[in-house]
Amino acid sequence: MNIAYICTDFGVPVFGFKGASIHVREMVAAMCRAGHSVRIISPAMNSGKGAAGTSNMGEGGALQEVEPPVELNWLSASEQQRLTCLSVPPAPEHLQFTRELKRLDLFFGQDSRLRQEVRNLLYNLSLQDTVLEDLKARRIDFIYERYTLFSRAGILLARELGIPHILEVNAPLAYEQEKMRGLEMKDMAHDMELQIYRETDRAMVVSDELKSFLVTNGVPDERVTVLPNGVDPWRFTISENDADVREKYNLGNKTVIGFVGSLKPWHGTKTLLEAFQQLRSSYDNIHLLIVGDGPRREALEAYTAEHQLQSAVTFTGKIQHDDIPRYIDAMDITAAPYIPNDNFYFSPIKIFEYMIMKKPVVGARIGQVEKLIKSGETGLLFEAGDIPGLAKVLKQLIDQPTVSKEMGETASRWVRAERTWDNNLSQVIAAVDQIRNS
Repeated sequence: MNIAYICTDFGVPVFGFKGASIHVREMVAAMCRAGHSVRIISPAMNSGKGAAGTSNMGEGGALQEVEPPVELNWLSASEQQRLTCLSVPPAPEHLQFTRELKRLDLFFGQDSRLRQEVRNLLYNLSLQDTVLEDLKARRIDFIYERYTLFSRAGILLARELGIPHILEVNAPLAYEQEKMRGLEMKDMAHDMELQIYRETDRAMVVSDELKSFLVTNGVPDERVTVLPNGVDPWRFTISENDADVREKYNLGNKTVIGFVGSLKPWHGTKTLLEAFQQLRSSYDNIHLLIVGDGPRREALEAYTAEHQLQSAVTFTGKIQHDDIPRYIDAMDITAAPYIPNDNFYFSPIKIFEYMIMKKPVVGARIGQVEKLIKSGETGLLFEAGDIPGLAKVLKQLIDQPTVSKEMGETASRWVRAERTWDNNLSQVIAAVDQIRNS
């Protein structure tokens, strides 16, 4: 098939290294691996922000074919031949308008998000005007779009071409944007979000919680498919002799408890650190390896110093995604210690990455985490935010290394069978076939 993959999110550079960027590339890689031809269409191929978040793009308002960086090591040679990356910059007059809005912010001494929201709205026109003829010429079979706030052009393009539109939904973005970063055009954002959900041919949501949100807001149940995130097993295979991470941090034969991810409050790294501190008085041979960076790092390091845990806790800082398998390999027990959250609609990729590397996972009973970890089989669960509870399940795995290893083996077999990007793609193609035959 010929597939158009649309991602209009200015904050998700296709060649970037944030989780969302990797998600985009992994799904595209699965498409190419399956023999499909893919055209990625995005306003943001490379990382970097300017006044309007577009400094890495041209301003001619025309399609620009872009080659992926060689160092990205993303696709095989045969897969690369099936991929075209098209940068679609905003129209010059739209960029100028957003610059004027920034000047207004400066004039009034404010820092609003109005210019970003207006930019996203106007980008619908840029996208529709720029890519329609290209997609017609390429005889695109269906559009696969990563949902972005205010982005409806993909649906209208699919209607114009008479092809299915598949919408990947990772979060209720109007709610998330308002809560996390602020939202100026609140009513419009929420109304447009529901309109987009209802108009797509099939919504692929990453969790049961998201499906419930869509169905509650008027999307027919049969048009919503739960498709959690996945993992590419080939990217998480390393040499048996690759022990450089343990050597680098002098971990020796210690039992290593590990976490991978951004150090944000809701990820529960403080909970993990406090549980580890409780265990430390009983075990001399344990070590906590925290892989990643984020806004909580300084506070976590201060806690570590206050409780004299520096020799037992390592903060690696930011690590390139290609190196993550080596760090997970150095761990004996892995953690997804999320704290209580009434709106936990996520599908944590880290859990699939832990599991594919044959590691047991200790996770909080929250959202999809509780469904992914089969307690006693692939890991252990504890009540979200319960520090003594987390310490207890960690102790169980520390005390039973053979059982812990068996759990990791079981987890890996399950992920290979059920939660790969290739499996996800097969469900997308099945949905497309169903729509075309209905």
